[in-house]
Amino acid sequence: MKFFKLICFIGLVFLLSVLSADEGPKIMVINSNAAVDKYKIAQEEFTKTISTPVVEIDLGGRKWKIGEIEDLLYDEYPDLVYCIGTKAYLLANKFISDRNIVFSSVINWHRLPLSQKTYGVSSELNPEMQITLYRYIFPGLKRIGVLYSSKYNKHWFNEAQKAAKEMGIEIIGRSLSKRRNTLPELKGLLKEIDALWLISDPVVMSDKKTLIEVFKQCDISKIPILSYHNAFAEYGAMVIVSVDNPTTGRQAAAISREVLSKDVVRKKVQLPAGSHIFFNLKKADEYGLKYREMALSAVNRIIE
Repeated sequence: MKFFKLICFIGLVFLLSVLSADEGPKIMVINSNAAVDKYKIAQEEFTKTISTPVVEIDLGGRKWKIGEIEDLLYDEYPDLVYCIGTKAYLLANKFISDRNIVFSSVINWHRLPLSQKTYGVSSELNPEMQITLYRYIFPGLKRIGVLYSSKYNKHWFNEAQKAAKEMGIEIIGRSLSKRRNTLPELKGLLKEIDALWLISDPVVMSDKKTLIEVFKQCDISKIPILSYHNAFAEYGAMVIVSVDNPTTGRQAAAISREVLSKDVVRKKVQLPAGSHIFFNLKKADEYGLKYREMALSAVNRIIE
């Protein structure tokens, strides 16, 4: 009888281990706000690509109490959590920083508290690549202006300025500490530059009214705006180089698979793998700008 019970016990342990192995790793997705289109698209592509059931949390879907999030994270205690947006990342890092965390859609990830198990996809495209493109389209481009806040984009600005210098282009920056300084600094900057590089920065671009005024002032001075989001096309941006959001989700899924399979992730935070390029030909002709026609073959969409 004892021998029979021992055999049953061993069989039960084996069965549980098999079932546990079949379950696979536990993955969680925390979205700062799934109502934001680019966040939603990244999440959809991630869940489709990862091909493993995931627990999904939308921080923007309702009012969450910190205690609720904490309890949920500890109860689930995932092997890996994909965080979309800064809010999602900071919560995961606060409560389960010992787990694998992959992030995307975070402005200036260098300012985040990072751990040995932090991985991600940068929301900023390679500045060198963008400057090369701008110079390729506009061979006469010499001086590019940038409004930025040190809090969010100091590291990015330094990298961009260094890359531009190597290509014979001067980047003239104005660092803002307060949102109300955007327009006064812009008016002074427009006298010194050939183009304005409008980057993602919540201090610089705090509301729609400011955005509209920035485009208005540049239009009056016939200074082209180089930007990062397709939505700016309707305001008259000259060149837009935007991150491809579906690719970001797939890229985060690929990183997650490498982490969970214990493969060596060569670069823990990667540049976005995909981009779209818009060129406003109508606005270029209106400003009388000289552009390289053969460069238009590299453009995904031309606005005429």
